[in-house]
Amino acid sequence: MNNLKKLIIPCWVTTILLSGCGSDGTKQSDFEIPAPVEAVLPGDDYDVGAFEISNAHVKYEAVLDAYVFTIETSEEAGSVAPVPAGQVDGAPVLGYVFVTDLRPEDIGYAGVQGTVALGITSHPDFDDTPLWDEDNNSAYDDDGVVYHSHWVVLEENTLAGEGLAVVQASVDDVLTPTSPMAMYLDSPGFTIVEKGREISVIVPVNAVKRQADFVSNALTAYLEVAIIDQTPLLKVERIYSELDAQLVIQNSARVPAFNWPSLSTEMTTESFNLVNTSVDYLEEIDSLIFSMTTLAPAATSTVMPIGEVNGAPVLGYVFPTNVSPNAVGFKNIDDGILALAVTTHPDFDDTPLWDENANGDFLDDGVVYHTHWVALVPDEASQAGLSVPYTLDQSNLPPTAPMPMYLDSPNFHAYASDNTLRVIVPTQRVNNITSFNFDGVTATMNVDTTGEGPVLRVNGVIDVQSGDLSLPYTVTEKLLVDFQ
Repeated sequence: MNNLKKLIIPCWVTTILLSGCGSDGTKQSDFEIPAPVEAVLPGDDYDVGAFEISNAHVKYEAVLDAYVFTIETSEEAGSVAPVPAGQVDGAPVLGYVFVTDLRPEDIGYAGVQGTVALGITSHPDFDDTPLWDEDNNSAYDDDGVVYHSHWVVLEENTLAGEGLAVVQASVDDVLTPTSPMAMYLDSPGFTIVEKGREISVIVPVNAVKRQADFVSNALTAYLEVAIIDQTPLLKVERIYSELDAQLVIQNSARVPAFNWPSLSTEMTTESFNLVNTSVDYLEEIDSLIFSMTTLAPAATSTVMPIGEVNGAPVLGYVFPTNVSPNAVGFKNIDDGILALAVTTHPDFDDTPLWDENANGDFLDDGVVYHTHWVALVPDEASQAGLSVPYTLDQSNLPPTAPMPMYLDSPNFHAYASDNTLRVIVPTQRVNNITSFNFDGVTATMNVDTTGEGPVLRVNGVIDVQSGDLSLPYTVTEKLLVDFQ
């Protein structure tokens, strides 16, 4: 009943209005009955303009070798976070979601059926991104309220208001190393950009095994956690807004099949002779682009394996900086030189969280060029006078560090095209620092495991951009269109 109606109330309905009847049972007055209160729907408090979709798109950006998924809302996107419930059971989750026709195996989940979705979520009651410090406070377990990214696999579930929930995993299921709990929910650490009424997530093409022909649609939703038999279930309880049209990737024809060229163990020195080294800050995607241009096509050479880790050769493109190592989670090494390195080394894999060759094995990718933060210190035992030192205290390192050494494996997206090598670094992952000095170096290195802890020594410098490692170059500001 939506409209108010005047009804004559029988005098025997004393529980409704006792005073409406006289002592003799005669009617004294009419009583106006209000319409029944409509049931409160889950997430009603958040049904606001920040979740009303006005537009959305997915675009391939060649300079990033990544897809940018964007939702535009009628009010400031990402400005509303849920009120905490004070516990995980019943915890509210708000999300901006792209539902896709990708397969679960495209995001690293084999042996499961369901609908792949990319979510940007906020939930203050728990943290499901233990590898990442989204608020840069040096704690990795208190960031749930900050909007962050997830892959999820959804299936029909009658316990959910919208009939959908994240697929739960059994004890025998094999999840990705970056899945934080027993469900098909991954925490990949993609960059989130909030700008006025737009919220975006930047997804490297490698993260979907370089698929370029998928479609998606956009929606906003209220979700809720339920603890069932001591296992969390993430339910879609309310969809606020949904874009009717399917989203086809813009510029998909420009997506290359690979992000690295074929490798040869025949050393091509010209591939390591530096022509230019630059770092650019792009405010519109809140990311830094580290670039090197070489005399011949970059990243075409690797090293011959020796069959063991001790003495294993490493080949790399390195960006030394004057940024403090603390900015990337390294502690108690303030006098070290922080450098971003792109390396290849077939004898070992130091990126166990990532599957760079997309074959389902996370421990066989050392030969594929990949990224590291390293801290370099003076070392007389190194032929070039520098090395990455060990630390036996794991608390000195971020959670993504693979071994007891000042070396992190942050999974920054990198690629080489012709004579240019690039690395995309979210500024959030370097404590939002966008102004610093840097240099460019190409070098050979070797692992030394004979001491108390492993050391990576720089034993041969091929080229130095400045000539003297003086870090004379500074970050410039650019736009995406400047790279077209």
